[in-house]
Amino acid sequence: MKSRLLWTLGIVVVLASGVATVVLWPSENTPAPAAAAPSTVVVPASLPRPTAGAPTSAHQEWVTQEAAAALRDQTAGLLAGDFDRFATHAQPGNKTLRAELQRRFRTLRALRVTRFDQRVDGQPFAIAGKPGSWRVVHLADICLVEKDCTVDEAVLDSEWKETATGVELVALKVHDRDSYCFDCSTQPTLFTRPWETTELVAQVGKRTLVAVPLQYRGRLADLSRRAEAAAALADRYKVGSGTVDRYRVFVSDARSERLWYCGYPGSWVAGTAYPTARDRIEVEIHADQLTSSFTDVLLRHELAHVSTLRSNDYYGRRDVWWLVEGMADYVDQQAAGASDRDNKAALHRFLSRHELTTVVVTPPARDATTSDASGRYAVGYYALNCLFQRYGKEPTLAFFQGAIQNGTGMDGASRSAFGKPWPEVDKKCTAQVRNA
Repeated sequence: MKSRLLWTLGIVVVLASGVATVVLWPSENTPAPAAAAPSTVVVPASLPRPTAGAPTSAHQEWVTQEAAAALRDQTAGLLAGDFDRFATHAQPGNKTLRAELQRRFRTLRALRVTRFDQRVDGQPFAIAGKPGSWRVVHLADICLVEKDCTVDEAVLDSEWKETATGVELVALKVHDRDSYCFDCSTQPTLFTRPWETTELVAQVGKRTLVAVPLQYRGRLADLSRRAEAAAALADRYKVGSGTVDRYRVFVSDARSERLWYCGYPGSWVAGTAYPTARDRIEVEIHADQLTSSFTDVLLRHELAHVSTLRSNDYYGRRDVWWLVEGMADYVDQQAAGASDRDNKAALHRFLSRHELTTVVVTPPARDATTSDASGRYAVGYYALNCLFQRYGKEPTLAFFQGAIQNGTGMDGASRSAFGKPWPEVDKKCTAQVRNA
């Protein structure tokens, strides 16, 4: 069965130090970059307000119409850099909502939003005990920086209240990840996006967009520079057609890592690559891992995931985990000055506790120790090192594409790329890993 699960990287947790550089974020009325061409929105003929006693379905249709019009106004204000229009339909005097709208507006503008087409998903839900109040789920097709990007969707929740003149926005909420989404194009859109919960500042480079919470803005310029170097390396190992339009990196603090995407990923996790659309993978990096010795390693590893895992449906399978993570670690090690000292130590610890009969090791458990997790990653790295040494770059990338992106299985991919059955390749590389 096809799957679209995420993969995580877990390394030793260490403290990070700051860099004193100040980066300012846009004001509420800063001009936006040129907006992407909006998708076609079909607006039906205006429905009259339902009369008293009208069926619930009539109220739902009317609320959908009014909320959709308000969301179009909101999008127009966002893309034009006009906060007043962005907040036109907000409930007057609602300070909590206005503060949230200001935070979201600033953050999306900082991320250089060029497209934010919103549409109502399904029908509104009447809120029990609150007559005239409705929960509305809506989808947003998003582009950041580029006018023409690989569009992905966000699923958003909001509360609206009927008024004498229409409807007004009462609250913005994070969508329940376990709830249905009727019109979503892909399941991964149920992730909670960083800009939904956290105020961010961002820097755009040639190949990257790096965003951090406000308390880390002094480190942004340095992180952007490091991400650019990691992206240049990742581009050399792309798998599949085309190139990544832009690598997106979001740095989370202790609060954000429990809110973004799927929530808290586990104690041994340092960074995660999340597939938010078929050709889009976003990276989350935990701020406490950004040390002078580990920042570059972590960025190279995660951006390697982005360049090798696009446009596929198969990489959530447990039997290819070693290949996915081994590739990312292998790419990291191709940087000038990289050392495999930590990988070797982790491998030797792992081999002292496990008999290695195949390189196809399973992922660490969610509550795995750091030692166990890093040992499994080390097996993947040395297995990929074996494949590149024995068969070369292009055949190994072809094997990866066959097994991961095309779903032909390890044996089919091995015969196609290496001209040998997988058990034979596995046996040789397992012996080489044991002797690393």
